[in-house]
Amino acid sequence: MKYLLCLPVLLAGCGLMRDVHDPAKDRQYVSVINALTWTNPVSGKRDGVRTAWPITELGSHEEIFPLAQIKHCPLGGAAPCAWGVLSASRNVARYSYLPGGVAVDLALSVDVHRRQQDRRRNFHTSMAVPSDVPALSHRKAFDQTVTLPYGKVYTIELSYGMQFAICALRMDEAGRPLDRCDIPYI
Repeated sequence: MKYLLCLPVLLAGCGLMRDVHDPAKDRQYVSVINALTWTNPVSGKRDGVRTAWPITELGSHEEIFPLAQIKHCPLGGAAPCAWGVLSASRNVARYSYLPGGVAVDLALSVDVHRRQQDRRRNFHTSMAVPSDVPALSHRKAFDQTVTLPYGKVYTIELSYGMQFAICALRMDEAGRPLDRCDIPYI
C-alpha cells in the first residue's frame, strides 16, 4: 500500500523531467532566426525582413511579414516587366529537440498578386499595382517538418528572386550565441 501512495509523487516528477536534448539542462536556450528576402524593385538591392524568436515562443505562433512590391522582367526585354504585391506569413506549429538541433513543423505561405491587404488588430494596410501595369500572380504554400542542426541555415528558394531562410542556434544564459547563423541583417 505504501508503494501505491508513492506512485503519484513519482509520476508527477516525470512531468518535470526535460527532454534529454533540451539545452536548458545546460542553462542554454534555443533561438530561431528567420528571414524572408526579395530584390527591391526600385533599388535592385536585397530587401526583406529578418527576425529572431526564442523557440519556446514559436508554438502555434504566426509571423505575418509586411507587404512588399515584387518585380519580374523577362530575359531579353521581349515583354514589359510585371509587378506584384507580396503577402507572406510563417507559422511554427510545433518543435522538438534533437541531438545537435531541433525539428520544427514549418508552414510558409507566399502570395503575390495585383492587390493585397493586411488587416490586423489596430493595423490595416493595403498595396496595389496600377491596372495598366502587367501583374504577377503566384501562390506557394510550404508545410513540412524541417530539421535544423544548430548553426546551419535551411533555405527555401521561391519564385521571382524571393527566398526564405531559417536557422536555430543555442544561446547561453546571458543571451550570447553559442552557434552562428549566417542569415545576414537586411
